[in-house]
Amino acid sequence: MTTAAVGTGARAGFVSRLAAIIADMIILWVGVNGAALLLRTNAQTLHRFAPPVSLASLLLLCSPLIAALYKIFFWRMWGQTPGKWLLGLRVVGLDGGKVGVGRAAIRVVGYLVSALPFYLGFLWVLGPERRGFHDHLAGTKVVYAPRPMPRLPSSGERRLIPRRFSAH
Repeated sequence: MTTAAVGTGARAGFVSRLAAIIADMIILWVGVNGAALLLRTNAQTLHRFAPPVSLASLLLLCSPLIAALYKIFFWRMWGQTPGKWLLGLRVVGLDGGKVGVGRAAIRVVGYLVSALPFYLGFLWVLGPERRGFHDHLAGTKVVYAPRPMPRLPSSGERRLIPRRFSAH
């Protein structure tokens, strides 16, 4: 896929972007709290050998950093977090290209700034450009990412399938 083809979809709306954020929050919550539960259980089981600091509490304390790294990693690698993937959305630059680490980090900082005044920065998505304050700050947009259609086997490939598995 070429860089120009990455961000050619229509800009995503408020509801689908909100649903993707909620999905990501659930994924992060389950992951961080699941890991904290395992660390707490491990510390109780091995209480004699456990470090003096609760690793579960330390993990929960670092959860905002974990959430920021989660977003930066997925935006940089695939242009979409798992929540955005579930909703068929992708974060791209204004030129339609991929998002780099710097732009992704600015976007995360923009999330914080967008949330501070009663989440008003997120309401900018309701405007005609469908870009939140964080998108304006980072020079990004969120587009619908068409999923590739599965390729059906050709007639020559169908003969390779054993008869007991074919529909004939």
